[in-house]
Amino acid sequence: MKQIHLIMPFWRHNLKDILIEAYKPMGIIWHVVMFQDEATEFNESWIFPTIIPMDSKEFTGILPWGFKRNYFIQNCEINDDDYYVTVDDDDMYELEVFGAIKQMDDDIVIISMKRGQHIPADAGLTRRYPTTTLIASPDNMMFGSISTQQSFVKGRIFKNHLYDDLGPGEDCRMAMHHKEDGEQIRYEPHLFALFNYYEPGRWKKPDIAFGVLVNDIVRLDMVLRQSAIQGNMHYIKDAESATKGLNKLLGIMEGEGATIAVLCHQDMYFRQGWLTQVREQLAKLPESWVVAGIVGKDMQGRICGKFHDTRIPQRFNTSNIHEFPQPACCLDECCIIVNLKKRFRFDETMDGFDLYGTLCVLQAWDMGGTAWVIDAFAEHYCLRPFSWFPDKKFKKNYKWLHNKYNKMMRIDSTAIGMPKDARFETSAAA
Repeated sequence: MKQIHLIMPFWRHNLKDILIEAYKPMGIIWHVVMFQDEATEFNESWIFPTIIPMDSKEFTGILPWGFKRNYFIQNCEINDDDYYVTVDDDDMYELEVFGAIKQMDDDIVIISMKRGQHIPADAGLTRRYPTTTLIASPDNMMFGSISTQQSFVKGRIFKNHLYDDLGPGEDCRMAMHHKEDGEQIRYEPHLFALFNYYEPGRWKKPDIAFGVLVNDIVRLDMVLRQSAIQGNMHYIKDAESATKGLNKLLGIMEGEGATIAVLCHQDMYFRQGWLTQVREQLAKLPESWVVAGIVGKDMQGRICGKFHDTRIPQRFNTSNIHEFPQPACCLDECCIIVNLKKRFRFDETMDGFDLYGTLCVLQAWDMGGTAWVIDAFAEHYCLRPFSWFPDKKFKKNYKWLHNKYNKMMRIDSTAIGMPKDARFETSAAA
């Protein structure tokens, strides 16, 4: 099986333990390159220090990090079929990057790079990099538009090219060189490196992050990615089940420091101001809140929320009968907001991709928490036909919910209609 090797010129010793904790679950091989006066001990089987037999003060070139990269290329064993990427010691990658690249077999893979939310106030003129995301594309293979952290290169190519020592921008020139040589390059715009992630002042850890289960990347690009929202967006393509995929996303978002997770469909669209409205609504909720949504059913089984299913011209707006936030008995799966402080995870016993908007409310109640519909209008550019009807998998999951949670106040779903005084008797549970 091919491996991914991170070649890291290392000198920020204060980040050592942080980097070990961050990279350890990612399944990579880490080569830490240091001058002999910078040497430090690493007691991890996946970390391989490379010590240059000279002190840092003896280096007389322009770029010590370029010298360290070239030392590794010239002196260390490089496997032809593995991927190699050179990365600085304050950078990071989104969690899904390495697993995705391990499935590829292209000569060179270029990914995108997010550059943070801020330029540090004390950054020197040459380090005041703009915060613009560098999108992986043939048009970005030019000076100032690509960085070394974005290029994953097969070992048989990597070992034959040295970085120049002409000053800043040697990584741009290396990428341009690969393209000019006609080498086979694959561009992955939806995988992201995180530039200078541990540089003070550049990155503000997001309080809200987005997670999406995707089966159509084009749909994701056409709708959700056009939304006027901020915060990291993570996705899993073709998950085994909703509960397993969503739990993985919750773990990623919790791990990056977010306190609120927005789990939404790839065809949801959020307009300018949506996040502000969500924060205002969540601030009104009691400490007990575990999950919330923008559309669902109230405790009498009535549709509740402000929402537009774009298949029809009318908009849902139940403010004539509801005050918001409103207690919910179920949420529509198009958008579920999770309070990560409660350490909530979906019960993975339930398979398939239906009824997890019911499951999360029942689980919230079961753990002594609450569930709500909030006032946060959004649009769902849904393509599912109106001819859809609960299938065998849906009925099977509903029966499972009924058997497990039959003592709860109400078991319901926005996908089916129930009498307002019914608790759990429907044709799906028959």
